[in-house]
Amino acid sequence: MKHIKSEFDKLTFKELVIYIMAIVTMACGLVLLFSGLYIPPEGEIHNSVLTAFGTICIFVASLMGISIHYANELDKLKTSVSERLAEFSSSQSSRDHE
Repeated sequence: MKHIKSEFDKLTFKELVIYIMAIVTMACGLVLLFSGLYIPPEGEIHNSVLTAFGTICIFVASLMGISIHYANELDKLKTSVSERLAEFSSSQSSRDHE
């Protein structure tokens, strides 16, 4: 549990809003889907409800996917810049010693 708490504490406000929106939107989609079972005719979910739920799932996936994708791209960029700076500084220090 401590690991989850520490990861949650690292989130920025923007990430927190994205995750909260994703959770709330998915919960609304599930409520819509299950309420479709109880609206007449009972036991049959109308195509429009299934379409709306699919759209909600795609929206939530895009929220999560976009934030994860760009977080990974930013990490790759940071790693690349750090490696190049290390290479540059090591080549500069080797030239200084010659």
